[in-house]
Parts: sequence; C-alpha cells; structure tokens
Amino acid sequence: MFFSILFPTQEQHEAQRRTEPPECFKDLNLNQIFAPIFKVKKEFELESLFYTPLHNPEIIAYRQKVMQELEDDKLRALLSGFSQSIYTIGRSMNTIRTSLRSEDKWRNNYLTCGKMLDYTDRYCRTISAFMEKLSKLRLHSEGLCRFREYLSSYCLSEAYAALYGHVQRLRSELSTVEYCMLISNGTIRVRKYEGQSDQSSRILASFEKFRQGDVKDYRQKLSEEPYADHVEIAVVDMVADLYQDVFADLKSFCSRYFQFDNETIFRFSQEIQFYLSWLDLIAPLRQANLPFCYPKLCDTAEHLYAFDGFDLALAMMKKGKIEVNDFTLNAPERVIVVTGPNQGGKTTFARAFGQTHYLFSLGLCVPGRKAALYLCDNILTHFGREEDLSTFNGKLQDDLERLRALLGQATDQSVIIINEIFASTTLSDALLLGGYMMDMLAALGAPTVFVTFLDELALHGPETVSMMSTIRDDDPTSRTFKIVRKPPDGLAYANHIARKHRLTYEQLGGRLKR
Repeated sequence: MFFSILFPTQEQHEAQRRTEPPECFKDLNLNQIFAPIFKVKKEFELESLFYTPLHNPEIIAYRQKVMQELEDDKLRALLSGFSQSIYTIGRSMNTIRTSLRSEDKWRNNYLTCGKMLDYTDRYCRTISAFMEKLSKLRLHSEGLCRFREYLSSYCLSEAYAALYGHVQRLRSELSTVEYCMLISNGTIRVRKYEGQSDQSSRILASFEKFRQGDVKDYRQKLSEEPYADHVEIAVVDMVADLYQDVFADLKSFCSRYFQFDNETIFRFSQEIQFYLSWLDLIAPLRQANLPFCYPKLCDTAEHLYAFDGFDLALAMMKKGKIEVNDFTLNAPERVIVVTGPNQGGKTTFARAFGQTHYLFSLGLCVPGRKAALYLCDNILTHFGREEDLSTFNGKLQDDLERLRALLGQATDQSVIIINEIFASTTLSDALLLGGYMMDMLAALGAPTVFVTFLDELALHGPETVSMMSTIRDDDPTSRTFKIVRKPPDGLAYANHIARKHRLTYEQLGGRLKR
C-alpha cells in the first residue's frame, strides 16, 4: 500500500520532523545551498524535509532509488507538470472550501460552486491524462512503482468514476443554460433565451467585405476572475431561478464531493518536489562537468571514501569552476588532519566533508564521482565565532567550552569537523591542548576532519591521516586548492615565501654586507 514517496511506511512518514535547521547548517554553508530551493519552491513548504536528516538505511535506500529514476528527463518533466497542477488545485480548493463553509452569501454562492466544479474538472482531467502517460513508462524504484499501482487503482475505483461522471454530466447540463440580459438605467433583468437573433454575427458579416487577408489580432485576453463579484453573483442567482434543476444539481455536487481531492495524491504532488528541486538545483553544475553520485551505505566505518568531491556552496557561487578532492579512511584511520598554507582550500575541504555526509543522510545524490559513507547520528562542527564580550570569556575559553560541549554530544557514529582551534594561544599551549583533544578523538573513533596550523598533530598516531593543501611546483607561492595525503611541510613553504620577498638569511645577509 502506497503512502509516501519519501518514506516506505506511514509510521516513518509521521515521525516528528525538525522545523528549524540543525546547528551545523551555517558552519557547513548548507543554508546557502538550500536557499534557492526554499525561494523558488516556497509554495511547497519543503523546509522541514531538508532540515531533518535520516538515521534509517531503509529510508535512504528508498529515496536514492526514486531519485535515480528521476534522472530520466522525460519522467522528470511528466512528474513536474503533474505535481505543479495537482498542488495548485489542492491549495486553491482549500480557499474554496473555506468560502463554502461560510454563512456569508458573498462568499458561499453559485459562483463559488462553479469554481469548485471547474477545479474538479481540471483535477480529473489532469489525473486521467497523467495516468495514461505514466502507464506507458517502465519504472523500477519501489516508491514510483507503488505510486503508479495506487493511482491506477484510484482511477479504476467506483468513487473516482462517479466523481468524473458527475462532473461531465454537470458540464453538459450547464452548457444548455442560455439567457438574455437587459441592462437599463443601472438595472439588470434576466430571462431565458428564446431564439433572439445574434446581433454580433450580423455585425461581423457586414464588415466581412472589408477583410484584406490575415491581420494582427489586437484582442486582449481577460482574466476569468470577475472584476465585480457582487454583480456576477446577483446575475447567476437570477439565472439559477430560471434553471432550478441544474443549479440544484450543482449545489448537491458541491455538498457530496466537498473533499473530492485525494489526500495521498496531493501529498505525492508536494513530496515529489523534494527530489525535483534538488535535481533542478544541481543541473547547471552537472552541465559544467561536476560529478554527482549515490553513495554506498556502509554498515561500519572500516572503509570510507569519496572521490572528486567538492564544496557545493562554493561550486554554486563559482558556477562549477572549482577543484575536486578525494578522501579515504581505512581502519584504524578515523581523523583527517589538514594542514598547509592559508587560503589553500583547507576549510573548503572540511565543509565538503560535512556537506557530503549531510546530503547523504537526506537520501540525495552528493558531490563526487564515487563514495562510500557511514550513516552518522549527528554532524558536529566547531568553527570560529566572534568573541562574545557579554560573557567576559576569552577566545581560548570560549573555544574550550564549545569543544567540551561538542565532545559531550559525540558518539562513535558522529561526524566531527573542527576548524582552526587554539589559534588564540601560544604554540606550546596549543600543542598541549591539541594533543589532549587528539587523544579524545582517537578514543572516540568518530570520523573527523581537523583543520589546523599545528603540523605536529598531523602525526599523532595510527588513527590519524595527514592531508595537506598543496602549491604549484613552478610557483610555490600559488595555491592549487588540491588536498592530498602527505606529511605536513609548512616550513618548506615558508622558505619559498621568504625567498620570493628576498627575506631568507642568505638574501638578508648579502644585502647587509653592502
């Protein structure tokens, strides 16, 4: 039985969701990544879906298979049009139902009943046309296959047949309604049409002799929404008195099918936008030859990797012109320590590591050519903050208190990202505190990325992987933004900088001898 395109079971769908972004959102620039989706798809109210990471492998696999199938352009276009149409009808019907419940005749009237009939007609035609096209496609994912089965059963049901049949009958009956209006001195009178001549056709016939081929059509299409509701309502009321049986049937229809739209189909039209909006967002980056993949879900953290990954927020800003990087963790490796020159891409690499895990936890395709990830219970980040003067704490104390809180929440299934901590103290104190922190991270065993200026921490133990932002061979002062496995060599880079500015011991000594 189908219930949701995002969750295999109803119980999973009804689990509580977050209404506010997780704490890691800002540090990982996830707010920048999702902002275009929240803006463009505002009407679909998708925020809670992107704020709520999953911890169930079954749901992630379910979503991945649906999204992989939606990579097909033809299927995606079909579902996008269906989703927009059904969701718009559903939202509009909520407004109409509110009016039909009202005691105010200017809201609850035949005009409103006519709108409901129109939306019902659009609803039935949309579903029937969509089902006809969907039935001809070969589907593979559990979610889409189950939805098609549900929709097929719905279209073949007696209830749907009765609804569509009533709509068509009412349309046919209303098409027989013909009337004349006499407007004089601010008064409108209505009577049945009794075969009076059509003056408009006679006028057109008189001017036909002046036609000189096809000309530009200057007619303007007017909105179907009335400019003077009270006038139309009054006229329709008078027409209803002339055709009481037809309009009584219209009233009966609105009462009988007050909640005609199917809740499951409406839910599908909203939830499918979770996938469609993501594929729309990354489409320009794929056109720029940046890879995306569906990570393999690992039961343990013994062997984790991602190849050709990148910071998605930066890639969106740079329109795809960005360097890609890899990481690999093989047991007992757990902590990646990233060192190297400033502005070399270290923090970007750390953010990409966190983004990849978060997007994976939503069941989305992630930046990279290939990846194997461990489903984490939380993503914990420690990035620089502006000093809060109201607490009277120094920068070091603030760093330590936040680090203690982070480690207090962490488990061996967490993902931890720490960026440039201990920069406000002396080198010796930073090494001492950093050593204690590395001991705790090693004992915890959680996958971690630690960006630091402390080269010594990159060689802490077997659980540590040393990675470094690199420089160009022909110009050691230029960054490549490539992060590779290698021991730290910050001193070598410092020598190149000094040589570039003629500040080495030999260069200074040579100038001083002059």
